Amino acid sequence: MVSKKKKFGAFIFAVIFSIAVVGGVFGLCYYQGIVSYPWQVKNVSSADNTLAFSKEEVSEPEEVVVEEKPEVKPEVKPEAQTVQEKPEVEPTVEETETTSEEEQEVDLDSLVSEDGIAKTGAKMDYYGALSVTDGKLVDSHGKEVQLTGISTHGINWFPEFATPETIASLRNNFGINVIRIAMYTSDYNGYCVGGSDNQKDLMDKVCSAVDAATENEMYVIIDWHTLNDENPNTYKAESIQFFGEMVRKYKDNDNVIYEICNEPNGDTTWSDIKSYAKEVIPVIRNVDSDAVILVGTPEWSSDLESVQDDPLNFKNIMYTYHFYAASHKDDARKQLESALEAGLPVFISEYGLVSADGNGSVNTKEAEKWYDIIDEYKLSSCIWNLSNKDEGSALISADCQSTLDWKYEDLSEEGKYFFDKLSKGNIKENDN
Repeated sequence: MVSKKKKFGAFIFAVIFSIAVVGGVFGLCYYQGIVSYPWQVKNVSSADNTLAFSKEEVSEPEEVVVEEKPEVKPEVKPEAQTVQEKPEVEPTVEETETTSEEEQEVDLDSLVSEDGIAKTGAKMDYYGALSVTDGKLVDSHGKEVQLTGISTHGINWFPEFATPETIASLRNNFGINVIRIAMYTSDYNGYCVGGSDNQKDLMDKVCSAVDAATENEMYVIIDWHTLNDENPNTYKAESIQFFGEMVRKYKDNDNVIYEICNEPNGDTTWSDIKSYAKEVIPVIRNVDSDAVILVGTPEWSSDLESVQDDPLNFKNIMYTYHFYAASHKDDARKQLESALEAGLPVFISEYGLVSADGNGSVNTKEAEKWYDIIDEYKLSSCIWNLSNKDEGSALISADCQSTLDWKYEDLSEEGKYFFDKLSKGNIKENDN
């Protein structure tokens, strides 16, 4: 029979042991964060291994456990809530993807200023005097450079898009470093058909644009925009007179590029173009021996093969190539690459992402393939066209009357695509 003394001792031992067990369990739970105080207990969810408070008795338990992150901006989705002791817990795949998409949206939103003006955030370099070496456009140190910009539509149709204010806006908001001033020669009051007053007016518009580009540290292409006249020899005398005046006025400028014929077409051969070029180029060279000169090629500036067989014998010459992504595809790209690999200096003075007639929708698949070549070979280029004409290749929406400082919604489908390429850095800037 057990004595009362032993029973009492066993009872005391059991009490002490129970207290020790309970205290130990509580201490362990407290250490692991499952409880903070006896009256504040957390329920553990085995489904997602995250911790949540019981809200039966505590009104604001977040202040006790959740780590505060005041530095997180409100527009960015905060990380999944975890206790401080468990930093190894990773967000789920779905959470990661959602955060990434939202971050991209925030980046795009940041490209719009407070007043709603669309800004790419880019600013292409200005390199000073340019020249052509080994088939490449280079700066004064012989380093290859790349110009990225926009061509106006004909300034006899849309002069309001070639003003100094518009050019400054393009530099400030789009960041481009070249503007092409397209002056038609025979179409709709073109330089060669509209009379002397019209000639003076168009020349004044060209000069105003050149001065604005110079002021904004941009390159400017003076484009003698042959088209329906087909053969540049048709108005060769007018061309010689025009470029003679232009080069005398801008002989000291490092930023002026002369495009002596836009898109020879019809039955015009390379022999015809070469004959024309051999008379016009010396007019420029006699005044400015170093200016870069662009020469159009047959078949609407798409035939480079005939040029390879019989190039011009002048320095600082580049040959133009034009494409429209929805119409010109693999065969056209192969021809261009073949010429580039052969060392022919090529400048894409005009291109579009729609059909060759200037209409239709952007062909994104083909556009990306063209941009890959532009990027790979560091080709300089100007997209067609800066206007609000009701056609697919116009960069500004037809219902927008603004001529500068456009909002994103003011841009056409092609305009938005080009803007996005600039803002995402897919048309790359060069390191100086």
